[in-house]
Amino acid sequence: MRSTLDKLNLTGKPLKGTKALADSKKKSQPAPLLPFEVIVMAGGKGERLSPLTDNLPKPLVQIGKRPIVEYSIMRLKKAGARHFTFCVNHFAEQISDYFGDGSEHGLQFEYLYEPKPLGTVGGVALKEEFVYNDLLVINGDLLTTINFEKFFAFFVEEDADMAVATIPYRINLPYGIVEVDEQHCINSIKEKPTFTYHINCGIYFVRRELLELIPKHKRFDAIELIETAMRNGKKVASFPVLEYWIDIGKMDDYLKAQEDVQFLDL
Repeated sequence: MRSTLDKLNLTGKPLKGTKALADSKKKSQPAPLLPFEVIVMAGGKGERLSPLTDNLPKPLVQIGKRPIVEYSIMRLKKAGARHFTFCVNHFAEQISDYFGDGSEHGLQFEYLYEPKPLGTVGGVALKEEFVYNDLLVINGDLLTTINFEKFFAFFVEEDADMAVATIPYRINLPYGIVEVDEQHCINSIKEKPTFTYHINCGIYFVRRELLELIPKHKRFDAIELIETAMRNGKKVASFPVLEYWIDIGKMDDYLKAQEDVQFLDL
């Protein structure tokens, strides 16, 4: 980790902050300025969280003492990120009114207004001006303690065009599983097997050039970008997340996040 950061010459000066974002810095050393900018996908309607989202955008749904998206912003600020772009659509003005231009927190916020819902990554294609060549794209409805510095170091070390944060998900089957061939002969049997899959966490590092694969003004999801990138011979790497992660797409997950947040180091 350190050797990678030293190689990148990631140095910076402490920035002044206020309120919740400033509190996260009081007892820690200033983070280096990391050479990537953040794009927050914040345009979804969150219909499965109704009635919470009937008059509120999902990223502003309160978890604990603050909106869920603010936890990611605080952690990214602590990691050294300074430039944020919000892709907004549903109740867009509420998000821009809440966060403003970011100057109050020593950050820079801008907003991309999707004229219609453009999926989980389609709105990124609307961005025309960039500060850095590397982008962190993150869903606005996540609660996670992922180490963004290590994720970025992994992205650099792997020399990947795209890195996808993934988390293991195990399924335990309570039955014996029989594998049968076309002649109805049993090839193998496994008693109560466990299968491990890797869940897409909705957090990605992307090289700016990859945005050319996203069609403008068309709905386009992150899985389509991953598949298109692989078809075009791009390197897509998986970064294992060992820390806490949950999205609040469903009411059960929202309620779990409300219970968990009091025990997390956010």
